[in-house]
This record gives sequence, C-alpha cells and structure tokens, in this order.
Amino acid sequence: MTTTPDSEHAEQLNMLRESALSFAAKESPLTRARAQRRQTPGFERRFWTALAEQGWTGLLVPETMGGYEQGFAEMAEVVAALATQVAPEPVVPVLVFAGRLLTHAAPSELATRLLTEMAEGRTLPAVAWQEDITGAKDRPGQAATRLERQGDSLLLNGNKRHVRPGAGADGYIVSATDPNGLALVWVPADAAGLVVNSQALADGSYAAELDLNQVRLPASHLMAEGPGAVAALTRAYDETLIMTSVELLALVRSMLSMTQDYLRTRVQFGKPIGSFQSLQHRAVDLLIQQELTASVVTQAVALLDAQDGDATARSAMASRVKSRASDAGLQVAREAVQLHGAIGVTDEYDLGLYLQRALVLATWLGNGTQQRRRYADLTRNATAQEHA
Repeated sequence: MTTTPDSEHAEQLNMLRESALSFAAKESPLTRARAQRRQTPGFERRFWTALAEQGWTGLLVPETMGGYEQGFAEMAEVVAALATQVAPEPVVPVLVFAGRLLTHAAPSELATRLLTEMAEGRTLPAVAWQEDITGAKDRPGQAATRLERQGDSLLLNGNKRHVRPGAGADGYIVSATDPNGLALVWVPADAAGLVVNSQALADGSYAAELDLNQVRLPASHLMAEGPGAVAALTRAYDETLIMTSVELLALVRSMLSMTQDYLRTRVQFGKPIGSFQSLQHRAVDLLIQQELTASVVTQAVALLDAQDGDATARSAMASRVKSRASDAGLQVAREAVQLHGAIGVTDEYDLGLYLQRALVLATWLGNGTQQRRRYADLTRNATAQEHA
C-alpha cells in the first residue's frame, strides 16, 4: 500500500484528533467547565500552561517565532476537541484572532516578541475592535477610537466592547483611526488610563468593555496602519469566523449526540421515546443541520489552508460558514432542550453547558443575520466589479 501526502496528512490529523480528545476528556471534564462559571476571568492559567506544553498554543505561529507553523486543519482539531468538553479557555479569541492579527501585521520587534510569548503560553493577547453595543454596525476597518501622535508618543481615546478574553488578557490590540486611516496599537493591560470592565456572558465566561482615556504609549506600539491594518484585521477576522464555526459545529455534534442517547433510553408508554415517528423526524432535521454545517466548515477550513490569495472569496466564505453555524447551533440547542423535556431546562443537566456556549458563540463577531448581510454586500460588490 502506497501513501500519498494527502493520506499522510489525514493520518496525522487523526492522531492529533485522538490525542486532543483524550487530553480534553481527562484534563477538562465538564465538571471543570461548570466550576469556572462566574469565576473571573472565567478560565485557568494553569490549564493554559498545559495547552502550551502540548504545543497547541504555537500551532499557527511561524517557526521563526517559536511556533510549529501548522495549518488551520490542525488548529480545527484542537478547537473541536476542547469544545466537546466546553473548555472555558479562550483558544480561538487568543490563538486565532489575536495571534493571526499579529502574524498579518507589519513585521516588528514587538509583534515577534508577542507571538513568541504567546506560543510559549506566557502571554494572552486579545483584539479590541468592536464599539457598537449590539455589534450590528461594526465592520473591520472602521473605528471611532482616536489615535493621535504627540512627539514620540501615541495617545488613544475611545471605547471598545465585546472584547474576549477581557480581564484575563495581558494586553489588547486596539483598532483606532488616525490621519492615515485605520491603525492597530498594542495596549498592555496595565497601561495608565485603561479601564477594563468585565461583563459576564451567558455561558459564565467573561468579555470586557475597555475605556481608553488619554492612554499614552511609545511609538513602537503602533503595529500597522492604513490599508495594511485593514487587510490584517479583515483577514484575522475571517479566519476567526471560520474557527468559531468549527467550535459551533463541535457543540452541535455534542448536543445532538446527547439528544439521541436520551431518545434511546427515555421510556414512555412502555417503549423508548425514540421509537415515536414524530420525534424521529425532528431528530433527522437536526442531523441534517449538523451535516450541512459540517460540509461548509470543511470547505472553509480547506480554503484557509489553500491560501489562494482571493480576499473577497475568503471573506464571503467566512460569513457564509459563520451564518450557517450560528443558525444551526441555535436551532439544535432549542430542539435538544425540547426533546429532553423538563430535564433539559435544569442547570444541573450538562446539556445546558453546550446550549449556553452556543448562545455566546452564535452572536460573537456577528450573528447569522449580520453575516448574511455581510455576505450579500461582498458578493454584490464582487459582481459589480466583474460587470465593470
């Protein structure tokens, strides 16, 4: 039997999947996720160190910066495995959103240091870019936060919302507007003038609102500006939408599996309720949602690893998959609760952990409706350019 690069890669992914699932089940049982709820910052640095020891905090980081420079397929396996246990650590917000933004920004000594420390598990950067309270008006490339230059210093004033991981971050990549357009600035968590207000989310984790009042920083903390900053933020945003969809798909699979097991074991009128045709039809509808989402997620991850350079196609795919995954996550969560009956609404039952995480992820970075609107804008503009 001969092996091909594709078969070898598939075997490597299978090995990583088994390792990640085993690690997550052993080191992060659902009892740990339950215990971390409403405990600021909502996750454990000890467990983050364990992720670094596995090498997963450096999966997407370039080798020159202490990482392993693997693909998104590898990252997806780790994200999905941790999601099956509803692990509270902000893997996607830190390693994908912030990490990829640092990678795409203009090369600098600061970006290199932050990526190296992130790969080692010593630094957790976060991205602070949204400003609208609902998130409905936010778009990568827009920022009301103002950046001024005063000699060799930078001065930031503004407000940011929906920042994850919030108070647990060591610093924030803040988007702002200066005379050259969009700017990305690194703001350490202990910077004078920065106020971080933690906000509890539905799943017991935390986001943050940042108030930046005359925050003065060295000029070296400017990481990118102008078109380069817009391109870097948009690309990292797209990649994060897709990895968040991977996480939502893992939640969908877990909720559906729990529901199928319940239908097989819950007996009513002398027979398992799963034998009732009406409930079988509803279960099949959920399976269809799972498989449709899985198909689009697979396409999206493959597109990221292909890196064909078409930014519009990447953004359209990112919005398409996030819309699909958000809607599927909410639909499966609702139906799973209904099919479980009264036990499904109790806090003690583990289904609630998955439901609450799905509620958070479905809206983060834009819900299904917002992503469909973005997809329509992107495809409409692309069509207009073709006709022109």
